[in-house]
Amino acid sequence: MVQQFLGKLLIASPGLEDIRFRNAVILICEHSKDATMGLILNKPLYNFDTQQLLKKMKIDGKSNIKTETTFFGGPVHINQGFIIHSSEKKYKTSETILDEVMITTSEDILKDVSNGLSPLNTKIFLGCAVWDQGQLDNEILENSWIITNSNKNLIFYNDTELSLWNMSLKEIGIDSFKLATYSGNA
Repeated sequence: MVQQFLGKLLIASPGLEDIRFRNAVILICEHSKDATMGLILNKPLYNFDTQQLLKKMKIDGKSNIKTETTFFGGPVHINQGFIIHSSEKKYKTSETILDEVMITTSEDILKDVSNGLSPLNTKIFLGCAVWDQGQLDNEILENSWIITNSNKNLIFYNDTELSLWNMSLKEIGIDSFKLATYSGNA
């Protein structure tokens, strides 16, 4: 399986017109010759937190667990949950994305979350972003995305959506205020 983009970050270019991806920072969680799947790291669901998710899924646990933000992972499979977490705990559906970062889709991790036993770093998403064969490559060639390496600090960064976008660009030496909102081809 071709996994050249696995664990990379896609940073939305300022000219990207699709509002769902404006200022998005996406972690590539799966990449094959047939499709690519990623999660938007910086689009919090302001009206739907971890407590509400657990309640909706009828998962009971401790009532005093810390309420965490749930994120909009993308416009596909919006009723499916994806959990990015640090690798000190592994579950039956866990897949490695990077050295210390895994993705899990099983309910087991949510039971741990509900009981305050989750991995040290955990981010919960509803939905994902999916590209068909060649679609992401074309969008990168059209300058819709800047592709770069990721790291644990960026992946688990939980501040505002625009600050992660700015910080991701700064990590690769780009000042977001100097980016053009248009592109051309030479």
